Amino acid sequence: MDWTTIRRYSHYHVPVLQNWGKRIDSLREITPKDVEDAVTAHTGNPAHGVHGALRSLFRALKRERVIFRDPARNVSTTHVNRTPRRIPSDRLAGLLDRAPTAMAKAVVALVAIHALGSTEIRRLHLTDLNRSAGRLIARRRGDKHTVYLDELTLELLTDWLRERYERWPHSTNPHLFVTQVTALGPDGPPVAKYGVQPIFTQLDCQPQKLRIDRILDEAHETADPVHLMRVFGIAPDTAMKYVKAAHPHRFIKDPTQA
Repeated sequence: MDWTTIRRYSHYHVPVLQNWGKRIDSLREITPKDVEDAVTAHTGNPAHGVHGALRSLFRALKRERVIFRDPARNVSTTHVNRTPRRIPSDRLAGLLDRAPTAMAKAVVALVAIHALGSTEIRRLHLTDLNRSAGRLIARRRGDKHTVYLDELTLELLTDWLRERYERWPHSTNPHLFVTQVTALGPDGPPVAKYGVQPIFTQLDCQPQKLRIDRILDEAHETADPVHLMRVFGIAPDTAMKYVKAAHPHRFIKDPTQA
């Protein structure tokens, strides 16, 4: 393979392998269910990217006789279950307390409470945060979504800003979140994907699943898709998907009325 292909595949499968490495000693232990879970943790193009990267990896391992069976062989992105699923409550307990830094706590709160995506969070600017009004502007696909911050998230963002200014008082990076690498970068770059992912890897929680859990939790409280669209800035069909997942009994057709 050329280097571009290798780098693209690594971008998708390295986080999965790191997560698996916490509980297994060999890729021979991986089952088709493990591969399916890794794929369904993502949606759209990322799901196809993870799927393709894992299939390529396991095909190569089997060809080299490192493994005896290919667990990704029969897993398809067109057949995996797309129904949103909750995260067990014991895995969510104390999540913010376990976040190790002020930046980590603020990032986790934006995902777990306000269902922002990690890409949106990395692209946030300082000017997008209005602390006095308790609002945050998130940009997605050319649109703007206003996030109305709760007291806890606002407090955690304030703690992060205080730490940021103490550590890098001369930083001119316009982004809300910075790291040792980006804080003093002359071009003001956003935090790289791998600058945020370790936060969730350490907490043994995937940001996409955490976001899904938050929206699904809100859907359990209301069957109104318009409410979900307003709170989370999601599309109508996405909002209906969550409402159906939270209240499946409401969408079962009565055979007597067919």
